[in-house]
Amino acid sequence: MSAKGKFARLLGNALLRRGRVVEVGDVAPGFRRLVFESDTPKPAAGMKVQVLLPADDMRTYTPVALERGIALLCRTHGSGPAARWLSQIKIGDELRFMGPQRSLSLDPGPVILVGDETSIATAAAFGIERPQQVHGVFLVASPEAAREAAKAVGLQSADFVATDDSTGAVNAIVARLAEMPGATVALTGGSPLVLAVRDALRERGVRNLKTKTYWIPGRAGLD
Repeated sequence: MSAKGKFARLLGNALLRRGRVVEVGDVAPGFRRLVFESDTPKPAAGMKVQVLLPADDMRTYTPVALERGIALLCRTHGSGPAARWLSQIKIGDELRFMGPQRSLSLDPGPVILVGDETSIATAAAFGIERPQQVHGVFLVASPEAAREAAKAVGLQSADFVATDDSTGAVNAIVARLAEMPGATVALTGGSPLVLAVRDALRERGVRNLKTKTYWIPGRAGLD
């Protein structure tokens, strides 16, 4: 268990909100979409929720506001507390969480959101608020699976390249910038991706960059 999770459970109602799962299912290999309803206000793009797991660990997810409920796009890889929870959760279960809270703030206007599997929901949330102004570029283990996962949370416009193809990702970003002049390039996801793509874009003369690291290798996350 994490110290934060144990603290949250001890304080209970003072910190945690409650929701009820109304939909859950696999949407692509390695991805599960969970939809819950709650009396909490619908989250804005760039917010996060921190879910308390049964093992008293906390995991951070990007909420996507739907007409009915709030969606979380979750990775199901590994065998840790989050993977076990996701394999067991079912419709009707209670969800206890902190938030929504602000995680990523972006200036108004077009956005090219770059990241990995953990960034897809973030792009989807901004895409809902800014129709036809958001494009995603994702470095992922399986472009086919990630593409299906993106569709499941309503992301309309994105490129998917293999994890080790940072050159391909940078080329896709530069090409999209030519079509979206003035767009903010938001770099998210793991620290190796953020640093590598940031440096490559700076070499290409791209300056309108925003960075938000979600995780560092060897750690579950930064929130």
